[in-house]
Amino acid sequence: MKNKILLLLIGITACSMSLFAQDRKVSGIVKGKSDQELIIGANVLIKGTKRGTVTNVNGKFAIYVGQSDKELEISYVGMKRKIVKLEANKTSYMIELEEDYNSLDDVVVIGYGTQAKRDIIGSITTISSKDLDSNSGGNINTALQGKIPGMQIVSTSGEPGAGSSIKIRGASSINGGSEPLYIVDGVPIESENISSIDGDATFSPIAGINPSDIESIEVLKDASSAAIYGSRAANGIVMITTKGGNKFEKSKPIVTVSHTSSVVSISRKLDAMNAEQFRTAYKEARANNYQVAEQGWIVNPFHPYYNRTTDWQDVIFRTAYQTRNDVSVRGGSDSFSYGVSAGYRDLKPVVINTKYNQINLRANFLYKVGKRITAGTKVSFSNMDYTRILSSGSNNYSALRAALFTNPCFSPYDPLTGEVVDWLGVKEQRNPLAVATKVPIHFKRRWLTMNQYIQINLTKGLNLRVSVSGDISKTNQDSFMPKEFDSNTPARDNGKFRQSESQSFLNENTLSYNGKIKSHHLNVVLGQSFQQDRTEAIVLNGNGYIDKSVITIQNASTYTNISRSESERALLSFFGRVSYDWKGRYLASATLRSDGSSRFGKNKRFGTFPSASIGWRFSDEKFMNFAKKILRDAKFRASVGVTGNQTISNYASLGSYTASSNKYDGNVEILYNAMPNDIIGWEKTTQYNIGLDLSFFNGRVVFNADAYLKKTNDLLFDFPVPNYTGFSSVPRNYGSVENKGLEFLLETVNLTGKFKWKTSFNISMNRNKITELPNNEDIIIGDFSLGRVGEPMGVFYAHKALGVYSKDEDNVYILPNGQKDQVRKGASTGAPFKGGDMIWEDIDGNGVIDDNDRVIIGDPNPKFIGGMSNTFSYKGVSLNIMMQWSYGNKIMNELRRTRNAMRTTSNLGQDALARWKAQGDITNFPMIRYQDKMENFRPSSFNMEDGSFLRIKEITLSYNIPPKWCKKVFLKSANVYISGTNLLTWSKYSGYDPEVNTSTSPFIQGVDNGAFPKSRSYNLGVNFTF
Repeated sequence: MKNKILLLLIGITACSMSLFAQDRKVSGIVKGKSDQELIIGANVLIKGTKRGTVTNVNGKFAIYVGQSDKELEISYVGMKRKIVKLEANKTSYMIELEEDYNSLDDVVVIGYGTQAKRDIIGSITTISSKDLDSNSGGNINTALQGKIPGMQIVSTSGEPGAGSSIKIRGASSINGGSEPLYIVDGVPIESENISSIDGDATFSPIAGINPSDIESIEVLKDASSAAIYGSRAANGIVMITTKGGNKFEKSKPIVTVSHTSSVVSISRKLDAMNAEQFRTAYKEARANNYQVAEQGWIVNPFHPYYNRTTDWQDVIFRTAYQTRNDVSVRGGSDSFSYGVSAGYRDLKPVVINTKYNQINLRANFLYKVGKRITAGTKVSFSNMDYTRILSSGSNNYSALRAALFTNPCFSPYDPLTGEVVDWLGVKEQRNPLAVATKVPIHFKRRWLTMNQYIQINLTKGLNLRVSVSGDISKTNQDSFMPKEFDSNTPARDNGKFRQSESQSFLNENTLSYNGKIKSHHLNVVLGQSFQQDRTEAIVLNGNGYIDKSVITIQNASTYTNISRSESERALLSFFGRVSYDWKGRYLASATLRSDGSSRFGKNKRFGTFPSASIGWRFSDEKFMNFAKKILRDAKFRASVGVTGNQTISNYASLGSYTASSNKYDGNVEILYNAMPNDIIGWEKTTQYNIGLDLSFFNGRVVFNADAYLKKTNDLLFDFPVPNYTGFSSVPRNYGSVENKGLEFLLETVNLTGKFKWKTSFNISMNRNKITELPNNEDIIIGDFSLGRVGEPMGVFYAHKALGVYSKDEDNVYILPNGQKDQVRKGASTGAPFKGGDMIWEDIDGNGVIDDNDRVIIGDPNPKFIGGMSNTFSYKGVSLNIMMQWSYGNKIMNELRRTRNAMRTTSNLGQDALARWKAQGDITNFPMIRYQDKMENFRPSSFNMEDGSFLRIKEITLSYNIPPKWCKKVFLKSANVYISGTNLLTWSKYSGYDPEVNTSTSPFIQGVDNGAFPKSRSYNLGVNFTF
């Protein structure tokens, strides 16, 4: 018995020793090599297995390893992966990770796939979520300003969700638009801005996307990168990838909560005359027009408005308060991952009686269905609700325009009752405060997107992917104008209502192969796509509201206009891409896409768009061994390709009919209102690109350079036709535009260690030129935007001002016979210019100033654009300063021109104090004359200004709360920050902001009609992770 017990004890001991020998515990600490800071959340994996752990709040880890386990693999975002050999007699490790300043192994999203950053041979710029402005007000385009070489973004308004004029490598179309194609999680979405019901504003089609949900943004600029999207890629591609969970990694749910509170105000006010200055100027303007000012507020010191001054900008603008709230939950397992988020934004604008609310919901799921099948589901919903007022442009009811034009002698309140009055004076001007209070505009948009895909691994490296997606967008807009502001007789309440609904369906099927044989790597993608879009709209106008407390269109007693429209389009595509590299040293790629669009004529519906690119990593050549210590990577790349543009109306090739208000024999007349053209086809852009990518000092210095040439042919034009056809024009392909330019990006890590300093700098130049037009004749769009062969698109074409006549006798014109005369306005019998009038350059030398004396006076296209970001960090404190600039562009200040023309009792700017007043005065500001009969304030160089600027776009100071403090309140991490946006702008421009353009047309640029001003904001935010 004793022997049996002894044998049992020996056996148990041997088993225990055997188990101990097979499974032992090792532990360690992970920290940064340069700053010796502990790293929390680093992944520690037993190499070759799926067993692993993460470091805790003290940077420590512990893991059991077996006898066959040889190495640990440690990784962390922004650090180089490290392999640590396990030693038999060692159980504790001190591990230091080096910073990976610019990882070449990062994955970049490209069309229908991904690619390692080191293997990219196209021109692609990537912006990660941490690089997006945290306080962009929900506008993704604004968040990208100054960060993408070659991408110019000018907001059309400072309103929340406002549209933008976007040009990637210049404008390539006159009528076809310049907006890039947006791809959100692989799904193309409509790129055209959404117009407001009264036409005074546009809204971005991607305003419904929450910036907090974005993982990365890739901007595809050259043809080799974009040609996989063929007919819609001529203006470039913006690819947006949203956040999901960790892909098939077992993790506990990670909850992130963030909140930001902001105080916003206009960044500057424009100078305006006070009441005393205006009374003097108004009497003078009347006298110069041989009239007498008789209004009580002018001549009667006892008039209640005589001794008062109202700053109407203070009446219309306000200091507003905004909040942004976001929450997300992300996690997963070996076979399932998820990311769910919700956001709410209360963005009160700086104009009174306006409010903007937006709700965002998003859910991304990824799951395995067996060993060979994976599937994904992505659903998003946004709800935008905006109550606004007319605030931009030249509309008579624009609150912003009224704030600058309204007589400063008037008060918004009745001097006896204190109530807000509707009209000022004897119906001289509408009260801006009353208009802002009683003329509301409601804009509501709901947007639902759904995307489902399944991917089957057919064999090693070969995958079949089938995806189906759809989105539904519904927009409701209504406006109301009370009869108090109706100048018609009899006056009536008027209302408008517009409802539109868009539906899109997309099916894409791709077969991809990714394989490697020794040093040869091959990637092939073949695919087919079908997209169908449908839009319905209804417009109602009504008047005679029964009850003004209910201002919906249903309350109108009479409908003055009822219209309904439907529109459909479809796109059928086949595409393929082949990418090859040998040892990552020699790289090549070719793409081909064929698109068939329902928009074009039956013989022009299909277009083919090829591209090719090559790359040479010459840093891997033996002859570069001498530079290995400083040169980490060096690559030359070149590409050529063709992309297209199909931005025309859905039925342009078919012609169209319209119903007349006339009747014949009881039937409504049907009129032919658009001439068909079945040979209209694509705009095609051929682009050549060469680039150089360099990485020095282990990635601490990265330099990218690109040079490109874009030629766009077969421009979509309304071509003039003879009058006997019954039409003025027909859509045709004619004309060409050229863009060429340079782009540079420099990223440096200037200091390492406990104190870090990183810099990112980019600068771009683009030169645009029209090379062909119909009959090579000039075209003028608007009042002064010119298209001329050999000139940039949209140059300003107007009269050139040379100064102001000091005295009447200074106006001398010598006739051909030698006799003296005077330069005259308009026809030869027009009035002569006198002292105080503008001196105009007489181009044709005939002594008459008319349209024939207009010349090109300026170019709205900038010579250079760029941005720079500096980030300083010390321990948990980080400071980021973002700057943006534009140089060499001109602005036509139409707001200043129409303001100073004094066609009514409108106020003037302070610059009018330097006006000409009497014979002999020397000044550059002409006399003011009521209603400006001599047209001193016609469009001219006098109102053209330099639009160059340098802006401190954002400063953010943040602090990461120490992990030991977070642990006490059950947090994984916490961050607090303060920031400011649009803090300071250096510019010579006299308007609200030099970054202005009140049109989204690529042809009409740099025109300031009085846009909703951009706001300056001060923000306080917190981020918590549980």
